[in-house]
Amino acid sequence: MERKLKTYQIHLKVNGPVFVGDGNEIQKKEYMFLNRNTIGVIDGSKFYMLAKKLHLQNDFERFMIDDTREDLKHWCFRNHVSQNDLKNCMKYVENVGDRSEEKGKLQVMTCITDPYGNPYVPGSSLKGMLRTILLSRDILQNREKYRTDTRQLSSDLEVNRINRRILNNNIVKIEKNAFNSVRSSGKETVDFDIMSGIIVGDSEPLSREDIILCQKWEQHTDGTYKTLNLLRECIKPGTVIKSTLTIDETLCNIKKEDILEAVQLFYEQYYQNFQKKFSRSDRRKPNTVFLGGGSGFVSKTVIYPLFGEKEGIETVKNIFDRTNVPKTHQHYKDTRIGVSPHILKCTRYQGKEYMMGECELNII
Repeated sequence: MERKLKTYQIHLKVNGPVFVGDGNEIQKKEYMFLNRNTIGVIDGSKFYMLAKKLHLQNDFERFMIDDTREDLKHWCFRNHVSQNDLKNCMKYVENVGDRSEEKGKLQVMTCITDPYGNPYVPGSSLKGMLRTILLSRDILQNREKYRTDTRQLSSDLEVNRINRRILNNNIVKIEKNAFNSVRSSGKETVDFDIMSGIIVGDSEPLSREDIILCQKWEQHTDGTYKTLNLLRECIKPGTVIKSTLTIDETLCNIKKEDILEAVQLFYEQYYQNFQKKFSRSDRRKPNTVFLGGGSGFVSKTVIYPLFGEKEGIETVKNIFDRTNVPKTHQHYKDTRIGVSPHILKCTRYQGKEYMMGECELNII
């Protein structure tokens, strides 16, 4: 069978910092604040050569190997190593978004990079975002089709035991209901996922100048905030993420127009069921999507499309209970507050507040 391919370009304008992590953390011995708004990340090999030049290699080795509370800044201060000496040892320098003064260890989570050290967004992350959006559209337009799946999830949540994979197991069945199809292959019929006909490439490489460090801020429904000792390497607002989208029409009946419609439907239900409950957060453009880590539970799941607002609040709260989310998160209050989860994930940069992962999607 001759394949019928249509290729487009995805443009994602970053409106809120996007974090796509590689699972790693910069340790306190590997970076230092050059000033309140800038950190420098050290190249270990170059820094060792500097220490050797200054006859500090023994102390440097002890510092790096021993379990000590001393960080890089204090080691440099103690050994009279100046910032001018450090300039040639920097792997890269990054700007830091607005942050509060927090006590304790400051975690710095790194973004994913290609073999040349350039940040990028994997095609799998982009396709995962589109998959959730398209699933939401099918649920919203065909609620009766998912009635059994909805009842099964509710029934599973009534079982009073911890099951960290409860949502995963149910979503696998729901996705199969949405995307699995049957086609003939010779004398046999083959069950396959129509999303295999949507191919999303890795984004074009970005530069280190496109990356900022953002602290984790949590906005509550009463307008108050909580900050955490966590910085993430994020793609900064104003950046445009570009990738290719190819649709194999011999495998998939989803069109470009279907994706754009799904985006608008997804954001509308996201706003109505969740975002509007936060007094400091205004409605965004209809083509708003959410990408990457830290953008929140509601942007990654289809619970509200499945259950609607009122029942969705109770269901999300029950999911947190059954998956052993710590009691300190206080999700038992969600029903009374009228939204679950009761925190909007955001950050601040240059005096402005942003929702994490917020982007505008266009397909060219």
